[in-house]
Amino acid sequence: MYDKRFPPGKILNTIDAMDWLDKSPFTGQTTIYPRSISFEDIDRAVFDWFNGRDLVIDGTTVPAFFLSPEKWAEFKKQWEYMDDNHKVAFPYITIRRVGFSLAQQPIKGRIPGKKFSIFKMPVSTPSGPTMMHYKVPQPIKVDLDYEVRVLTLYISDNNVINETILRHFASLQAYLDIDKHYMPMLIESISDETETDNVEDERVQHNLYSIQVRGYIIDEDEFEEKLGVSDIIVNVDEDTN
Repeated sequence: MYDKRFPPGKILNTIDAMDWLDKSPFTGQTTIYPRSISFEDIDRAVFDWFNGRDLVIDGTTVPAFFLSPEKWAEFKKQWEYMDDNHKVAFPYITIRRVGFSLAQQPIKGRIPGKKFSIFKMPVSTPSGPTMMHYKVPQPIKVDLDYEVRVLTLYISDNNVINETILRHFASLQAYLDIDKHYMPMLIESISDETETDNVEDERVQHNLYSIQVRGYIIDEDEFEEKLGVSDIIVNVDEDTN
């Protein structure tokens, strides 16, 4: 924890510039701002989470694919061809974002023109030591909805993958880590989408997870910075007549 402090009553213009800058908790950082977080960043974090789990079948890691709606339609049509030399083989996982909305949980709304979270960083100027004030707007909180599909040819593989995923949600939610910003990811529902109409075809075991990420977006372009006043001199002329 940062615990460097100046003694009470210390006057800024009596402090050596290097000593002042040494008091900065951000020494060595290129910026104190949180970086921008976009929908694309959250999408990638969801993909990386599922692609990085310990999902292994017969010594092979189960691949994950992030799909657009059109790409999912192509995958669905080509299920019976997925195991030839030109198509991805079973088992695999697909991920698709299907919607988003402003967060429904109780939050502070952003007041137009109102800035939140002011950071201060020691800087040295020709006029002496002062503070740079950084203003960061409150992030926009959003709920993003995803469809995560687990597709296998065998019930045994299906069981292994689903049991592994559920273990990671044993605390009811898992967390995405986006540049040390942690966002909860919850399972809203699980359904069995296995096709049973044509018993002559090879049956694909298919489970659908409805996932919600309770995240937020940040835009660096909205950040503001302002140099503090380093020294104020007031001259008062008194009439002695």
